Amino acid sequence: MALWPGKKGDDEDEIPEGADPLEHLTSHLRNLGRMLNQANDQVTAYLLQRESAAGEGESDNGVLAMLGQKIDALADRIATSGSQATGEPGAEASDEKPAAPSFDSGMLDALVRPLQEVLGKIDAKLSAMAGQDAGDSETAVDPVLVQIRDTLNQQFAAMAEGIQYLQQRLDAGMQYLAEQLAPEQPDASTPATPAGMLDWQYALLGSDLAEISGLEIHRQQLLEGVLQGNEGACALVGQLLCFRSAMTDKMPPLLKDLGEAYYRWAPKTRPGSDPMETALAGWLKETMQDAGIANTIELVHPGERFDSTRHNAATRGVEITEVRGWIVLRDNGKVYTKAAVVVQ
Repeated sequence: MALWPGKKGDDEDEIPEGADPLEHLTSHLRNLGRMLNQANDQVTAYLLQRESAAGEGESDNGVLAMLGQKIDALADRIATSGSQATGEPGAEASDEKPAAPSFDSGMLDALVRPLQEVLGKIDAKLSAMAGQDAGDSETAVDPVLVQIRDTLNQQFAAMAEGIQYLQQRLDAGMQYLAEQLAPEQPDASTPATPAGMLDWQYALLGSDLAEISGLEIHRQQLLEGVLQGNEGACALVGQLLCFRSAMTDKMPPLLKDLGEAYYRWAPKTRPGSDPMETALAGWLKETMQDAGIANTIELVHPGERFDSTRHNAATRGVEITEVRGWIVLRDNGKVYTKAAVVVQ
């Protein structure tokens, strides 16, 4: 009586060319589960046979020898699967980073759990038999059965180690994907820009103003003011959008409105030029030149003497205390529009 179907050819343990090693191992685990269930049934049948008909059919030694051969064949199949999973001789090795896993790693636990349960049943039956037959030399548990149990446990441990290795490969693959998809960290020397703020800078200020170095903080303050509803910030951004979209002949008159909108957002009450003020005036001059217009901008500073031909004030005075606009000059240097100021 054959204990279970014989071992198939060794060629079936080899991974077919182009096949997924993980799927191949999954197929092996299913086959091992069926073989362990058969082993459990045969051990049970053998124990019943010893109790009811010790002299019938094949001798104990013959049955045990055949059972040992089948367990050896099962061990060979487990070892082959383990070597393919853990990279031992016969398994292909690769230095490349692991690719993303193509199946759920929970499948491995679902496949291994039934194997562990079958091994537990076999071990329990052998242990129970050892307890019943303790002290009886004629019916004591045969060492071959003990060896069968130990061999199965050892091979299951080796297979579990291979599965653990596969789990590590899956984790490494997920970590690799996370690293590749993670956004680049900003340079520590550059002030942090809130998510989406840079896109708004390009949209509202234009690529030239958005890329001028040294103005990161000023641009961020301007756009934050717009988001908070600050009237000065909204007026300046609105005038910039109008200027950027204007026809060439409409640009010169808009320069006066742009200057007054800038100082409404950033009042100027002290001498000196702000980096944003200087950069904005320079950008407007270059834009006008590119459009073939020769108008230029002249900045005004608090403390300067009031000149009615260049400045415009609502009250009388001789000294400028606050700047609320800049002077726009024609191509010949004459005043095109006056600068709005506060005097005393």
